Amino acid sequence: MGHVPVLDHVISLSPSPRHFAEGLAVCLEPLFDGLYETLMEQLTAEPGLFQLPGDETGAAGFMETWIRTMREQTARARGRVEVTHGPPCPSPTLR
Repeated sequence: MGHVPVLDHVISLSPSPRHFAEGLAVCLEPLFDGLYETLMEQLTAEPGLFQLPGDETGAAGFMETWIRTMREQTARARGRVEVTHGPPCPSPTLR
């Protein structure tokens, strides 16, 4: 949760949600560029890298499975947080 105060401060300085989103995208761009380059190098070296055994859909099927798994894990994690800490607070100022 160490990033929450930083994001809260950045959001308060942003004149609009659009400016915040643009600033965040600029900060994350090098990370995603590096990730893309690394994945493309791995895919070039091993074309079957993003293919699940027995799945003929290739990279598309891999991504669908990956995204579904991430959503399921996120839902389970949110469920654990709500069970452990109760429902989220309705107002950020009341936290």
